[in-house]
Amino acid sequence: MRKGQRFTPAKLAKWGNIGRGLGTGPDYQPWHQVTRDDPSSRGRSHLLTWRFGRLHHLLSDLELVVFAFASMLPGVVDLREQFPLCHGEHLPELATYDAGVSGEACGTRQIADELGYLHPLARREKDVSLWVMTTDILLTLKNQKGTTELLAVSAKYGEELDAKRTRQLLHIEREYWHRQGVTWLLLTPDLYTKSVSTAIRIGMPFTLGQPDAAPDLIRDCSALASHLDGRTWRESLDLISCRFALDTQSAQCVLWQAIWSGQLPLDLGRMVRMTEPLKLISVANFWQQNPVASRRTSWSH
Repeated sequence: MRKGQRFTPAKLAKWGNIGRGLGTGPDYQPWHQVTRDDPSSRGRSHLLTWRFGRLHHLLSDLELVVFAFASMLPGVVDLREQFPLCHGEHLPELATYDAGVSGEACGTRQIADELGYLHPLARREKDVSLWVMTTDILLTLKNQKGTTELLAVSAKYGEELDAKRTRQLLHIEREYWHRQGVTWLLLTPDLYTKSVSTAIRIGMPFTLGQPDAAPDLIRDCSALASHLDGRTWRESLDLISCRFALDTQSAQCVLWQAIWSGQLPLDLGRMVRMTEPLKLISVANFWQQNPVASRRTSWSH
């Protein structure tokens, strides 16, 4: 934790007053942020940009990988990390995007009471306030029918689930979303293989860190599937560079973005190395490698 920085009722009130947790798209402000004025996270923090024109604040290596999995989903309208949960009754979170949604949803205080759990608190001497619980990633998705839906994702390392209090807090969070009809996933590293996460980390600089390639270019690259399957990464990049008159960096971006979107369904479990061959698989099997896309969860209660 950064020297002198503590979570206090005053700090939480300040964050609420300056609009943290509000907004959508480029205007959204995460509740927890990677700044000098914020208490640090336990793990390694990351700041990155993506398609919404703002910095995304991720508080661990695990959150980074989960963010990458989430970014691969088709129809992503918005991605809000470190999303704060309301204490009291409120409009369902989907109402932010769908004016036809009405009614009242339960807040964390009522849910904690009903489950028989103590709501987490922030303290500093005699000053006490309710802690603001958060969900690591909240996705807004537009499906093929044009309907908007939310998908909430929390990331935890497996050993964290051994703590009874951690499981209680996750239960509150799960109920918060479940009662709004929102799917909530608890992701731990045992839901995907290490080789897949390694491939994801290698591909991120060419996808999340770059402008989107033209859709026609991605489609034309994907049409080369039969020529790329079994070729080494170096041979594949040479082919793409030659076919589309691209430099190596641009060819890597096009190749990885075609993979990222599932249009070029790569076996991510194979080693990513210039001398290793690409192995293409079915689209269904490709998405099964992604625990967010396949809706896998480590939650059991």
